Amino acid sequence: MQVTLSREQQSSPLRLFIVGIIVFLLGCIWPASALGDFQDERDASSWERTDATVIALTIEVYEYECGDAESSSTCEQYTVNYHLRFMVNGTEINVLDSRDISYFDSRVWEVDYPEDSVREIAYNSENPREIDFDPGNYTPFIGPIVVFGACSLLALLFISGAIKGLLTSGNEVVRTEEEDSTALPQSTDEVSFVYSKNVWGVQTYQHPTVDALAKKLASFSCTDKQITAFFQACQKRQQSISRYEEKINVEWLNNINEMVEKHSSINKFNFSEKVKIARVAFIGLSVFFGVLSAIFVLPVFLHYHALPWYAWVPVWLAVAPIGLLLLSIKIVIEFEKFADQGLAELLMKYLKAEPLKNKMI
Repeated sequence: MQVTLSREQQSSPLRLFIVGIIVFLLGCIWPASALGDFQDERDASSWERTDATVIALTIEVYEYECGDAESSSTCEQYTVNYHLRFMVNGTEINVLDSRDISYFDSRVWEVDYPEDSVREIAYNSENPREIDFDPGNYTPFIGPIVVFGACSLLALLFISGAIKGLLTSGNEVVRTEEEDSTALPQSTDEVSFVYSKNVWGVQTYQHPTVDALAKKLASFSCTDKQITAFFQACQKRQQSISRYEEKINVEWLNNINEMVEKHSSINKFNFSEKVKIARVAFIGLSVFFGVLSAIFVLPVFLHYHALPWYAWVPVWLAVAPIGLLLLSIKIVIEFEKFADQGLAELLMKYLKAEPLKNKMI
C-alpha cells in the first residue's frame, strides 16, 4: 500500500497572534476615551436627587463651513443655554450654564425641558452646582462596549488560531490511496438520483456516492440546473437500459469523478450557490433588526422626531440586508453568465456518446 505524507498548510501562529493583539488594542481605543465619562456617570448615580424648575431655556444654532476646498458644505452646531433652580436644605440654588450638544440632544431639551417644567436631577452634595440631568443613563456607552466586545471576540479567534497552530505544528497527515480526498464514498446501494431540498434550498441526493459527486460538480461551478439535468439524463438512460446491458453503478460514477478531477476549471468555487444561501441570512438579519427597531427605536423617533447616532445602527442593519439581497440577485444573474459551462457540456456529451456494454445473462 502506497502511503503519501503531506504537511498541513497553516497560517503562521506568530502572525495570527500579532494580528489578534492589534485588533484587541484597536478595540480598546474608543472605550478608553469614554472611560472618564463612564466613571463620572457612575459616580453621579449615587448623588442626591431633587426636583429642579426650568426657569429659562434657549437653543442656539450656529452654521459654519466644513469640509475641504473641493467639497465645502455647511454644518450646524447646537448650543443649549439653561437656567435651573432647585432647593438644597432650604437654600435656593440657581444654575446658569451652556453646553454644546447634538441635534438629537437639542430635541431632548426642547421636549423634556421646556420652560417652567419640573424635572428630577441629581446633584453633588459637596458642590450642589454640580448636577446631572439624566443620572444613570448609560446609553451613550453602548457603542464603545459593543466595539470592545466585537474586537475582543475577533482577537480571541485569532489568538486561539495561533495557539492551535503552535500545538499542531509539525504534525504530519498520513493519507492512503483509499483515503484520498478526491475519491467518492463507495456505497453498495443501488444507484439512485432521487434528491430533496433543505430549508436553504440545497439539494441532497439519497445515494451517498451520487450526493458526493453532485457536491464535486458544484465545487467546479456547475449550477444546480446543470447538475439536475445531468442526473436526470443519467436516470433516463438507466431506465432505458435493457437487461442485456450494464446499468449505471458506483464504478461508472467513479469514472465520472475521474473526468471531473481532470477537468481544468477556471471557477472551482460555486459563488452563485454561496450567494443564494447568503440571501436567507440577509432576510433573517433584516427581520431581526427590523423587529428590534420597531420595539426600541420607533418609540424614540415618534417622541423626539430625531434619533441619536447609536439608534441608527439597528435601522441600517435592518435596511442594508435588503439592499444586499437585491444586489445579490443581480450578482448571481451576471456571474452565472460566466460560470463554467464546459464541464456540464462535457459530461452530457460523454453520457450520450459512451457505448453501452452488452452482457449475457
